[in-house]
Amino acid sequence: MFSFGVMTDTHPHLGDYARFSEEHGFEYFWILDSPVNWREMSPYLTLAVMNTKTATIGACCTNPVTRNVAVNASLHATLQELSGGRVVLGIGKGDSAVRRMGERPAKLKELKSRVPLMQKLASGEEIVYTPEAPSDESWHEQADGELTLEFPWALKQHMPLYVAGYGPKILEWSGEHADGIFMQIAEPTTVAWAVERLRRGADKADRDVRDIEVVVCTPSVVSDDHAAACDAVRGFPAYVSNHVTDMLRYYDPTDLPENLVACVDDKSKYDYRHHTDSSAEHASPISDELADSFTVIGTPNRCVEKLSELKDSGATQLCIYFMGSDESSVYETIETYSREIIPPLKAL
Repeated sequence: MFSFGVMTDTHPHLGDYARFSEEHGFEYFWILDSPVNWREMSPYLTLAVMNTKTATIGACCTNPVTRNVAVNASLHATLQELSGGRVVLGIGKGDSAVRRMGERPAKLKELKSRVPLMQKLASGEEIVYTPEAPSDESWHEQADGELTLEFPWALKQHMPLYVAGYGPKILEWSGEHADGIFMQIAEPTTVAWAVERLRRGADKADRDVRDIEVVVCTPSVVSDDHAAACDAVRGFPAYVSNHVTDMLRYYDPTDLPENLVACVDDKSKYDYRHHTDSSAEHASPISDELADSFTVIGTPNRCVEKLSELKDSGATQLCIYFMGSDESSVYETIETYSREIIPPLKAL
């Protein structure tokens, strides 16, 4: 069954957005984590939890750099308790959250070592933790070497883990360990390629890839005016191209889908001060064709067709990005999806 989610800016209307989206058939509500560009996510995750009854709530996504193992695990275990078990740990290596501060995103090996500890701790399990910056104190019991950590108050319940990434290695690792992945692109051949890498990891762990949620994260504009819709989402392929440029430091272009790599052609230098802004200078080289390819735009029928293609490629959820959207367009898009897009897609 294909599902639908929403992600909005962190601002005072977020609780209303969460409640409204749930009432209109959206089963997930996601919140971004970028403390310089947007407001701190933790109170807004709480706001989303308190304004919904059944929706799954999570970050899309946080990271192990600005939030260490214990901080992230405690936040999510607390939210799990408040929500009655409706929270997901959504995590990536860190993008605007760390780069706006001039910091380095987590390396893959760091992600692999820290994230399982976070997930176990948030699930109420005991972990063995090695301090990353050991204390030079010697007068207390936990001053030296490895120590055990546990939240005695946490629910003893599996904390679902969703991982963000495009690279073959992180996708295969996610296939072995994660409950879901975030793909920040709505290009069907790229999603199909990612699902195949996910399957390779799942096979290693004797898992069924169909049990892993594949979340396509992208803006969506429902409109008869194709040019205006492209203008509204033009910043998103620039956002993706920034990620791909980073990946090309580690992979040959032939290791990645052709349609994904195409987004780095003729790009201008990315400015994180205007992250996801379609009017930013770095968005200007993005063609209408690329804007259309990477997002879900057009008439309701065209949106249903695109989502059907994504579903056939292995996607299981659409998360609509509303960063920078005005209040009226958020409500209008959610209502249009509820009335004209979700019913025919679920009928397929």
